[in-house]
Amino acid sequence: MKRTLIVSDLHLDPSLPERYEAALSAITRVDYDALVLAGDIFEAWIGSDGADPLDEALLTELGHRSEKTVFIPGNRDFLLDSTYLSQFKIQTAPRVLLENILIIHGDELCTSDHDYQRFKAEVRTEQWRTSFLTKSLKERQVIANDLRQASRKNQMNRADAIGDVVELTVESWMEDFEVSLLIHGHTHRPQVHPQKNGLRIVTSDWNLMGIGVLLEVKKESMTASHIRLEAASTEYLDQWETCLGIPEWKRNSSSSDVIK
Repeated sequence: MKRTLIVSDLHLDPSLPERYEAALSAITRVDYDALVLAGDIFEAWIGSDGADPLDEALLTELGHRSEKTVFIPGNRDFLLDSTYLSQFKIQTAPRVLLENILIIHGDELCTSDHDYQRFKAEVRTEQWRTSFLTKSLKERQVIANDLRQASRKNQMNRADAIGDVVELTVESWMEDFEVSLLIHGHTHRPQVHPQKNGLRIVTSDWNLMGIGVLLEVKKESMTASHIRLEAASTEYLDQWETCLGIPEWKRNSSSSDVIK
């Protein structure tokens, strides 16, 4: 059996060191073979020269603990580059595609948030990246703080639906990648959603705990579990199973509901 753990949105900040310890304790309680860090692991990443020892200790532990650790850039830590992460044995990828499963950060699905999508298109260009990283560390810290404050203000003034995924976009992604399970974070709305194309599972943001997804691949089947991760315990919230090669997900409970 191969076990893959997916977590996102830890939003770690050195000003809150207790959250690093809590996250490490919660994640490393789980027995997994591969780990996917699906974005926004850090509250803000402004370049490797701004990394705190807490950041590097966390990356060292998570990168060396399993056979494979993959980082998917989020909207707050997209400047984490592959060269820097490679020293911690962490790979980078825009998405992770497994058999019948797609893992992404999730901001790609929020296509009603036009302001954010325009901002994302701007800051992901090589020109913006180069211009930003050539500024002094102090200048970058000020810019990052201003952007966070603007983001919080924007979230307070917008309708909730704008910050959530768009169903037609979800369906399009699942069809384009030919998957029956889509896993993502970003929205901070952990839940398991039946979809037209299969199943969508959303991870949570973190404080001293979080909700992730554990994939367990056996010889002829696969199980996807929504799990609560804490330093002292791990709780299974919901569990779904499929036979390999068959695009149907069935809840592992007394319910006979089948997701097609």
